[in-house]
Amino acid sequence: MADATGAISKIVLVCVLVAVALGIASLVLNILILKKENENQQESVATTSRPTFAPTPQPTISNSPGFKAAADILLKGLDFNFDPCKDFYMFTCNKFLASNPLPSGVSRIGTYAQTQREVNTAIAIALNTTANLASNTEKIMQKVFTSCMTLPSAGKSARVLEAMVATFKGFPMLDPNWQESTLTDADFWKGIGTLELHYGMASLLQSYVSVDFQNISRNALFIEQLPLLMARDYYVKPQFIDYLDSYLNSLIDTIRQFKTDIQSTVADETIVQEATEAAQLELSLALASVPRDLLRNYEQQYNPYTLAELRSAYPSIGWDAYFGAILEGATPSKDEYIVQQPSYLGTLNTILAGKQFSKRTFVNFIMMRFIENNLDFLGDGKNQYSELFTIIRDGQGNQNKRQRVAAWEDQAYSCISLTEDLMPYGNGYVYLKGIDSTLRDNVRKDVAKQTEYVIEEFLDMIATLPWLTTASFDAARKKAQGLIKNYGWPDWFDFNNAASVDTYHVHYNSILNMNDWWDIMNALQYASQLTENFGTLEKPPDRYNFLQSPAAVNAWYQPERNSITIPFAELNPPYYRYDFPQAYNYGGGGGTVGHELTHGYDDEGVQFGPTGELHPCQWNHCGWMDKNSTSGFINMAQCVVSQYSEQCCPLKTGNVHCASGERTQGENIADVGGQLAAYKAYRRYIKVDRNGVEEDRLPGLEQFTPNQIFWITYGYSWCINMSPSYLTRLLLTNPHAPGVCRVNQVMQDLPEFGQDFNCPSGSPMYPPSAERCHVWSG
Repeated sequence: MADATGAISKIVLVCVLVAVALGIASLVLNILILKKENENQQESVATTSRPTFAPTPQPTISNSPGFKAAADILLKGLDFNFDPCKDFYMFTCNKFLASNPLPSGVSRIGTYAQTQREVNTAIAIALNTTANLASNTEKIMQKVFTSCMTLPSAGKSARVLEAMVATFKGFPMLDPNWQESTLTDADFWKGIGTLELHYGMASLLQSYVSVDFQNISRNALFIEQLPLLMARDYYVKPQFIDYLDSYLNSLIDTIRQFKTDIQSTVADETIVQEATEAAQLELSLALASVPRDLLRNYEQQYNPYTLAELRSAYPSIGWDAYFGAILEGATPSKDEYIVQQPSYLGTLNTILAGKQFSKRTFVNFIMMRFIENNLDFLGDGKNQYSELFTIIRDGQGNQNKRQRVAAWEDQAYSCISLTEDLMPYGNGYVYLKGIDSTLRDNVRKDVAKQTEYVIEEFLDMIATLPWLTTASFDAARKKAQGLIKNYGWPDWFDFNNAASVDTYHVHYNSILNMNDWWDIMNALQYASQLTENFGTLEKPPDRYNFLQSPAAVNAWYQPERNSITIPFAELNPPYYRYDFPQAYNYGGGGGTVGHELTHGYDDEGVQFGPTGELHPCQWNHCGWMDKNSTSGFINMAQCVVSQYSEQCCPLKTGNVHCASGERTQGENIADVGGQLAAYKAYRRYIKVDRNGVEEDRLPGLEQFTPNQIFWITYGYSWCINMSPSYLTRLLLTNPHAPGVCRVNQVMQDLPEFGQDFNCPSGSPMYPPSAERCHVWSG
């Protein structure tokens, strides 16, 4: 018994010691957890290597159709093999990227592009299945669509040649009888204006009508440098010399094919020599053009001239003949023309007056442009001209107006895209008319509320900026109060009475009597210029003008109108759907609203006031911000510029592999500031509209909080596969960074993301505060 009792005593003692040890360990662990929780209150630091998705208690899950559909969409991109705190883009997009490889000949596939395809398909089906259309607008749209789908475009080389003869008396290098002396200077400039008005093709320069920045009660005629066929860098940087050689060789082959089409007898040596000279002229004009990154100061681009002053400053340009052509002989009520790049016009004037390039070479250059602009009308439909189209597309991304494709869906997409460009309100009217009226109105009201929340939160954000003075904040608030908000479609659209929309499209009516695709196409170009451009010169400006189609999956801010436009087509997944959770809609649609709103306060937007008037520049800064605020803004912007340039996103190999922080700064600032405003607006919605009660979770994604769904939606909206040539072009020319940068680098600057995903401090998506750019928030 004694031995047994001693053994028992020892066991009891061991148990006591173990219990004490466990108690001490538990106490230490609790102290550590309490310490960590205190740290988390300051910067929400997690100790796990992977983020925590699902807090307790067990959340409520909704199985409504909208919630199920939202989950299904996001699951198309989510790849749980990636850590969202290390690479949020791959976490939200990798499955989409893997399941959507690029087919041959396709330069990009993205979530937003798929939405545009769905919208275009809906319009095509409406036009293809409706026999008795009520309005002229719909009948014109149907005529254009069915003609585009059924009438042959190729085989029109003779018609192209007729246009060349009518404007410039032919194509010099293919006409052995062409003489410079038969084409007067007045004829030359009249031809340039005619091509711009009737065929939508600018050559040596281009003009457009817009609000007069310094007199917003009227429209003005703006004159700017030529539109380059490819990105300027392709012309001027030595690493692209091989690309230029390919362009010239393909151009020569194209002219040879056109020579065969029109049965010209000129020698091949003549084509090679004269095409090379015309390409040299094109290179000289590209060198004279001002890079787009340097065109962000609007006062520098506002240089008013009278007609007499234009004649005096640039005497080699035939202004009278040119204006007579684009305005069809009308004399503007105010003798004032706004030159945007005087240095380019000065160089053009010098080249015209010099002896390096003859008038023959100038005409050859313009006729080459005309061929390039009408490639799909040439040949016999067997794609003899496809190589040049591919080079031009890879150089800048100009989409051919009607690509020759086999699949009905692809051809329909291309044909509807044509109407989006050249008949935007007709395109939008057909699309909107096919949407249920109750849904249309509900969506509009919902987005209006969402927008107001975003604006309120943005103003609250900038009120915390230590560098924004009271005077500058008051100006910012006035600008927000003066913002025009275009939701869905123009108010004058009447889906029960087409009188207004038919009156708007009166210049398109001649198309109803046409049966040749070449004629229809050119009538579209001409009507578009009369309706959307030159024909508006004497009309009062309309700040509510959408400027693009309500069927465009896009959104935009117009500084000279201080307007934000959210077309109805944008209010589709991956951005928004009326029955989706608001976490999704604010993460996608709300982020879009915030992005466009923030443009009103970037380095360009700050130059314009509440009604779109251009503020004068001081000697050292432009816009309505005072000196101290401007200095703070510059520092904020420079942080973003440096961050993007130094991190080298997306880190691809080749001649160009980094997004330019300088070129993309406006969009990057809008991404960060806009998404933060949208996030705060979502939290306002939860507080105000739901009394602080969180939304239900998504079925199949119940491990994610609504806040996390907000961020996942944003990431998924930028999923895109791109070809190397398209990526290079994007990095060289586009003010937007690639999708991976617009996701990962935005997340880095928003600590709310790291907190919601419980990311470890110092992880790639959750850097320390000192390494983040504080964009529009103190």
